[in-house]
Amino acid sequence: MLPFISVVIPVRNERAMLPRLLDELIKQNYPADLFEVLVVDGQSTDGTADLVRRRYSRQRVRIQVLDNPAIRSSAGRNIGVRAAKGDVIVFIDGHCMAPSRNLLEDTAAILGQTGAGCLCRPQPLLAPAATPTGEAIAQARAHWLGHGRDSLIYNMQKRGFVDPASSGATYVRSVFERVGLYDENFDACEDVELNTRVRKAGIRAFTDPRLAVYYQPRKNARRLFGQMMRYGRGRIRLMRKHPDTFSKATLAPLAILLALAVVPLAWMLLPRIAADILSIPAMLFAVTVAVAALQLAFRHGIASAWRAPRIFAAIYCGLGAGLLAEALTPAKPAAAVPVVLDVLRPGQELEIVEQADRAA
Repeated sequence: MLPFISVVIPVRNERAMLPRLLDELIKQNYPADLFEVLVVDGQSTDGTADLVRRRYSRQRVRIQVLDNPAIRSSAGRNIGVRAAKGDVIVFIDGHCMAPSRNLLEDTAAILGQTGAGCLCRPQPLLAPAATPTGEAIAQARAHWLGHGRDSLIYNMQKRGFVDPASSGATYVRSVFERVGLYDENFDACEDVELNTRVRKAGIRAFTDPRLAVYYQPRKNARRLFGQMMRYGRGRIRLMRKHPDTFSKATLAPLAILLALAVVPLAWMLLPRIAADILSIPAMLFAVTVAVAALQLAFRHGIASAWRAPRIFAAIYCGLGAGLLAEALTPAKPAAAVPVVLDVLRPGQELEIVEQADRAA
């Protein structure tokens, strides 16, 4: 017997990409009465929620627009879990594509075949980029220098039981009853934190290339830096909550950032030999980036090569800045925020089924 599946999509200002994802979900080879789509809107200012209400109010698949006053993805995910009716909950971000029309069918089949409580998936940056720099960012992030060596999100071949930490995205409902909801103090890495609890609870996780979802890369290096800085902050919060997740590799971006910052000071204030010695780590990073840029040039063309140094700098300096900022000035705990749920049912007008006072 097929399970009822709830697809939760936390969004903020995803008007450009979200319709494509919703169209792909509506066309899934899965009974329309056995799944729902929950779009959890984090106070978008680009009309995302209104677009969903207008365009998708009369679909064969039940669609809900849920309001997320807290804005953060962690809060949005929790709103989705609480509102979900499914036995299985699948999380997909709004700036994504679902390339397979069998995504939900395969999800149900793999859960049934493996007995896993969590499904992981590849999440490469293969959705169409909005800019040429975005294309280069996707290429650089897929390179060995552009992501963690233990991450499974770019692995399109792996199939089997895995540690869910880096790529868990689908859960049977009982998982949340067992480990709890997302920690809303996390503005990033909330999925890694939840998946750490999933692993510690002994819940089995399985990955399969058929479950792949394609993400859209950031448009430019500035936005990539901001994304990486949030990830860096999230990593420090993760290590505070779960000290066993600490690794030297996690702190590597901070070491690179400090090395790059020290070099100019060393050359201004120290003798030549001391400056030379302190410059070695920064020079090693520069050489590694140059090698990576050449590899990208052979694979994707010269345009990727000349953009690569700026992109790799944004990745590592952003992560390092986030690690440093969170270590020095920890973010305050998130405050509880009332929830508003707007429900859309096929063939019906928008109906407010639950409404609380909005946050001031």
